[in-house]
Amino acid sequence: MSSSDRRAQLLDVARDIVAADGFGAVSIDRVAREAQVARALVYQQFSDLSGLTTALLDRESAIALAGIGSVDWAGTADDVDEVGRGILAYLHAAPTSWRIILSPPDGGPPDLRDRLELGRAYARRIGARHLSRYAGATVDPDGATQRILLAALEELTRLHLADSQQYPDELVLRYIRSLVAWATHVESPQKAH
Repeated sequence: MSSSDRRAQLLDVARDIVAADGFGAVSIDRVAREAQVARALVYQQFSDLSGLTTALLDRESAIALAGIGSVDWAGTADDVDEVGRGILAYLHAAPTSWRIILSPPDGGPPDLRDRLELGRAYARRIGARHLSRYAGATVDPDGATQRILLAALEELTRLHLADSQQYPDELVLRYIRSLVAWATHVESPQKAH
């Protein structure tokens, strides 16, 4: 197995441990045992446990956020559904990565909160850019509307990932349409005062 394939395998094992039992359950010994490799090989790839968890967070964040910035929105109602379907496609493509990012298990590395906030800031900037076009006004990515919208979308996503039967794609899209309509109303310069 190539070094990059081995690294990916070890990260997959670590991801599965985190998803099942939390960050606190990850150890060099457990990753080596479940990957059926010597501990030295894990150390060779990641130096230490901190290096392993940092590499895992980097990879899972990249997987979860891959392409989200490329989902474009011209500002019509049909585009809201298109963006929603794009987001759902990314959720379906990497559900474990999204679960770790949206509902991080206990025992995460010290910089986990900072990393999550960077991801949220990125998501708010993208959302503000799209909502600005839709509302016809500049939307502050750090303002209340974007923060409330992102919090609602994160909770909706967690519900969908936890039980896609009770929260199917079409229900998620209905909520997204309603949330965007609310945010547009709040941010539109033509709104009634």
